[in-house]
Amino acid sequence: MKTTNTKTIILAAMFAALIFLGTFIIRIPIPATSGYIHFGDGFIYIAAAILPMPFAIAAAAIGGFLSDMLAGYMFYAPWTAIIKALMALSGVLILRAKKGPALTKISFKPSLTATIIAGIINVGGYFLVECIMYTPAGAIVGVPMNILQSIFGIVIFFILAPVFLRILTILYPHNK
Repeated sequence: MKTTNTKTIILAAMFAALIFLGTFIIRIPIPATSGYIHFGDGFIYIAAAILPMPFAIAAAAIGGFLSDMLAGYMFYAPWTAIIKALMALSGVLILRAKKGPALTKISFKPSLTATIIAGIINVGGYFLVECIMYTPAGAIVGVPMNILQSIFGIVIFFILAPVFLRILTILYPHNK
């Protein structure tokens, strides 16, 4: 196996773990919806900026799925895997459209665009899921909190992404 492939697999596993931990451990409960605000989405956006498409998608899907399974939201887990994978896909397509294997610097406009689109996928995805699981009226109740969660993920991305990118450029100076 090539060193680059091994490094990518290790980074993807690390991001799956960070997404899981950021979702499962670091959370702020929302009593109105039985959900919670978490750091996981911010880590999904960072993974999309750093990892190639299939690896970012896998990390997002696995991290989100495991978090829902272990938090007792088993009925959401398959949907979460799909929604988080689509969020990562949109992030990779926008953030890495004109870049090489990984970003080395965060550009504000494409990053904001990518995270907003991923946030729309998050809010819209859970709205559709809750329309299927409950009713459209019931699903509407979760929209404001899902919007808040998406905004929180964007903030986490802009705070932590430069740190992650700096660490990676120190560890892998020839990563272009």
